[in-house]
Amino acid sequence: MARALWTAAGPIVLAMAMPAWAQSATSAPLQAPETTQPAGSAALDAAPVSAVAVSYKRYDDLSIKGWDIPFPKTEDTILADRGGIRDALADHGIGVLFTAGNYLQYDFLQNDGHYHGPQLYNGQRVTRTSSYATMYAAYDLGEIGIEGGQINLTLNYHNTSFTALNSPNRFRVPRLAYFQRLFGGRVELKLGINDESTEFFGTNVAGSLATGSLGPLANIPYQVGVNYSGFATPALNVKVNFKNHFYDKVGVQRSLPPGGAGPEVALNPSGFTFAPRGTNALFIDEFGYKRASSAGVKSTWFRGGGIYNLTRYDRFDGTGNAKNWALFAAIDRQVTQPDPTMAFRGVYVGLTANHAPSAQNRVTNYVEARLYGIGLIGGRPFDLASFVATYSTYGGPARRALAKPGDGSYPDTTTIIGSYGYRLVPGLYLQPGLGVTIHPLITPRFKPALNGYLGVSLLF
Repeated sequence: MARALWTAAGPIVLAMAMPAWAQSATSAPLQAPETTQPAGSAALDAAPVSAVAVSYKRYDDLSIKGWDIPFPKTEDTILADRGGIRDALADHGIGVLFTAGNYLQYDFLQNDGHYHGPQLYNGQRVTRTSSYATMYAAYDLGEIGIEGGQINLTLNYHNTSFTALNSPNRFRVPRLAYFQRLFGGRVELKLGINDESTEFFGTNVAGSLATGSLGPLANIPYQVGVNYSGFATPALNVKVNFKNHFYDKVGVQRSLPPGGAGPEVALNPSGFTFAPRGTNALFIDEFGYKRASSAGVKSTWFRGGGIYNLTRYDRFDGTGNAKNWALFAAIDRQVTQPDPTMAFRGVYVGLTANHAPSAQNRVTNYVEARLYGIGLIGGRPFDLASFVATYSTYGGPARRALAKPGDGSYPDTTTIIGSYGYRLVPGLYLQPGLGVTIHPLITPRFKPALNGYLGVSLLF
């Protein structure tokens, strides 16, 4: 019945690492907030409007709409309007952005007890956790008389040196969707193949597409079937914008199969199969309050809600299967504003909590505390410094099922990661980081890891 209802309804460069807890579970690239976004091009949303930004407004108006985070600005790209390419495309209602990146991680301590088997976690050997090249394109349907409408297209190639953990090497179409604003912007609708990690949750530090992924490890939504960057599925999202900065956003997507990207590619190599065997509908509801920073007003973003997946997941104790679900909540708050003319600059604090049932999920609880600063150094308003601590607990059924006799298992993982994202020039970001992971795996029981991270991100 539920299934029938759903059927109806490169430049690649050096870079940083995937989340450290992904050393023991399938990882997903994570994205983030809007009003607290500084590092990366989206900082310009809150910055004073420069003459250059005004000249680029024509291109920015053609960027992809509907994200939970701001889309990068033309002013923060390497190409900007050089060569007349963007200008020529804008004449026909088309906007484009190209991004590339590469992420590296290495555990300096190598506390694996001289283990000689296959790699088990990111950093156990020098790991290229993710390399990607992505093209974003949008077509303004106002060109054909549909005001407020837009076609979104994203093409993505992803590659990693450790596919067993960090998803398969693959070219995919993460977004081919129709977006429409209705009732003066009070309602937003998006329908098609869509990457929900940019639409919900707000997981990146400061909401930065360029430098916000190093630290947050909130993987529970993706563990229970939410799709993510590079591995999108059919989806329908409806957002209602209320008065006084409140909103509610509801999404229904075809779930990823249990296990995430690997099984998805095996069942759906092309990326265009509507409902592969063993998948069903997944529902998301996010209610929030989001207010951007401005002179004398500090930014605040609260969001929370639930996920319910009709797909059946095997229980770890072997007693059958069950539907899946999760709860999530997060808040980011600006606490200082030293320069009202650049209101986004300052120190921020944030907290995230996620929960999922233990019968069919490895990670059952996740708590994250973050302290970060935007533009803390004079003359560098778009740099992002962050300090993120996370604590994840593992369910008893998963620990008993995964541990080999004599190996034992850990009940939790703790990470502490500090990083600094430099905007070297518009569109080019370098982000080194250092982090400690206590219990890098559920099982076997390895000693703590001291991970070095390096990331480079480019926007064209």
